Amino acid sequence: MINSTKIKKLPVFSKRRKAGQNICTIDGLEIVREGSGVSPGIVIGRVFVYDTVLKSVPQYKISEEDIPLEQQRFLNAVQETLSQFDTILDKAKNAFEDDPLSSLFDVYRHMLKGSRLIRGVCNRIKNNLINAEAAVQTEIAAIADVFEAMDDVYISGRIEDIRSVGIKILRNLQSEAKEKSIRLPENAVIISNDLSAADTALLNFKKITGFVTTGGSGQSHAALLARSLGMPAIVGIPDLLRIAHTGDIIIIDGTYGKVILCPTQEHVDLYRKYRSDFLRWKRSLKRLRQQESVTSDQVFIRLKGNIDLPHEIDFLLKTGVDGIGLMRSEYMFLNRKDLPQEEEQFEILRNIVSRMDGKPVTFRTIDAGGDKCPDTLHTPKTDNPALGLRGIRLALKNVSVLKTQFKAVLRAKCFGDIRILLPMVTSVDEVIAAKTLLAECVNELREKSIPVPEQLPQLGIMVETPAAVLEIDTLAKNCDFLSIGTNDLIQYTLAVDRTDVSVSSLFNPLHPSILKLLKKTVDGAKNANIPVNLCGDMASNHRYTAILIGLGIRELSMPAINIPMVKEKIRSLNLVQAQNFVNRLLSLSMPSDIIKTFNAFEEGVRFD
Repeated sequence: MINSTKIKKLPVFSKRRKAGQNICTIDGLEIVREGSGVSPGIVIGRVFVYDTVLKSVPQYKISEEDIPLEQQRFLNAVQETLSQFDTILDKAKNAFEDDPLSSLFDVYRHMLKGSRLIRGVCNRIKNNLINAEAAVQTEIAAIADVFEAMDDVYISGRIEDIRSVGIKILRNLQSEAKEKSIRLPENAVIISNDLSAADTALLNFKKITGFVTTGGSGQSHAALLARSLGMPAIVGIPDLLRIAHTGDIIIIDGTYGKVILCPTQEHVDLYRKYRSDFLRWKRSLKRLRQQESVTSDQVFIRLKGNIDLPHEIDFLLKTGVDGIGLMRSEYMFLNRKDLPQEEEQFEILRNIVSRMDGKPVTFRTIDAGGDKCPDTLHTPKTDNPALGLRGIRLALKNVSVLKTQFKAVLRAKCFGDIRILLPMVTSVDEVIAAKTLLAECVNELREKSIPVPEQLPQLGIMVETPAAVLEIDTLAKNCDFLSIGTNDLIQYTLAVDRTDVSVSSLFNPLHPSILKLLKKTVDGAKNANIPVNLCGDMASNHRYTAILIGLGIRELSMPAINIPMVKEKIRSLNLVQAQNFVNRLLSLSMPSDIIKTFNAFEEGVRFD
């Protein structure tokens, strides 16, 4: 029975478009397009078309006598690039209350200070007798190739970091391509094929109000940058560069991915109101930092953050998180010629655990895999990387690598609550094998008189395949916690490559099969009396919060930037109403009916 009583909702901007509705119309001079909203907010501004394509790179042979000269040209360009990164970081600090870009540019600085990139380019100049530009282009391609093949959307998305730094160096190497600061109109909306943090060294943040790119995804660098800056952004509008011109008036709605070029006065007035509502609501989120994430009927939902690099912890701690629900370890292995040793990993983990002041840190063992991995793992190519040697399979084939990670975690456990998360588990024998190796690590450390805590780290698994869900009762009995990775779970269940634009519309978190798999996983955890966390994209999207809570999930992990919005949604929800809502969804078999019910709940309709 439908109860039409309305309850507290997000402000009016959240009701403008229902899930499943698409718009692509041309009405007179006004042009409307829809892509993927990757950073919420509304902007009414003017288009600035930004060409990120680099001029052709010269390639030629050099003599041995010219090697020092070319290497010095390269190093000078690196120093100039570092200086430009420092400039843009200073601009960001002046423009924004928090300092969201510092960790990002720390990564860039690392790439430009004694890293594989620097060594590789210098070696190519010397060994191949080629000019600096050609050496940079070749080395960047080699490093990016490793990133691109990683079967993890977030990791493969970081290929833009590598290419962006390389392009910036190349621009500084080519004197004829050196660029001065770009003059932007007030309230500029940047439109480009793609946009990297390196490109922003030429841009004035005080004049930029949003980004739109023709390609990319929610994990692309443009999306990450926009979310870090708190600017609206949209990706995936292929024809926008063809129809937009610098100076055009534009409206972008990063919450729902809508772009309006040359809008009517009616739309301008309407979106001014929407923007006012959004900004008022966004300001109110700051008060949530010190408040608990509890539902209106006082059910506590633990909110944790996801991190890739130690530097991200600074921003994470400002959000008042309840811990780190996912610490990816892949970055320890990338952009280097050697494997990270136990001591190095231990120091990284010890510092992070100590700074979390007793709050749990969930460390995921290396989730590299596919047709290529970091060079140091020497894995064979495969035609279907998504179904290849990855996750726990790869780790169990490289026992020494896994044991090194285990030992680092065991030692870090003496300094705080750190837990082990195994990726891509499909059967219980993989869990048992990992436990056996963990026990071996304990004995080996104690034999060397290295401190190991009496209470060992909890060990959990990622639930991200239908096989894991079907075996959830057995798996849950053999681990301490579960963590659901919705991105892969949806991909493998629906046979949809989430990065393939041609089928991206089929990547549906509300598909009835997905909801049933989530419910079965939660029930399995409940039967085994262990906690279940959700760390996929569904956790970071506040529109799905009611579903996750209604299913029985009490821990959500997400990028720090999303925590305030999700926390506000939690505090507006009633557990019983969320459970009734989920029960209604689980009773439906047609995706279209689920979307209608979902939209009705978002509009305030409640189900008894």
